[in-house]
Amino acid sequence: MSRDTLEKVLYDLSASGANKKAFAAEPDKFLGRYQLDADERALVLAYDVRALADRGVNTMLTWGFWLQAGRAHGDYLKAMRRQTVA
Repeated sequence: MSRDTLEKVLYDLSASGANKKAFAAEPDKFLGRYQLDADERALVLAYDVRALADRGVNTMLTWGFWLQAGRAHGDYLKAMRRQTVA
């Protein structure tokens, strides 16, 4: 597992509109650019921000990743508190 690689993925998604579009269109293809193991890939695809943070990923990056997907701030807080997100 690589926290640095996970952070690179989330940073790249927050820094580039083209990357956001590529991820939205073909998430598996986009993630193929990075050396992620199956578990890491699954966390990104599931937007499991709590588990990403538990692995040491910077929470500013997880928050940005959540928001760039059009998800609500309140739901991010719920996810981080391990509460059910609708």
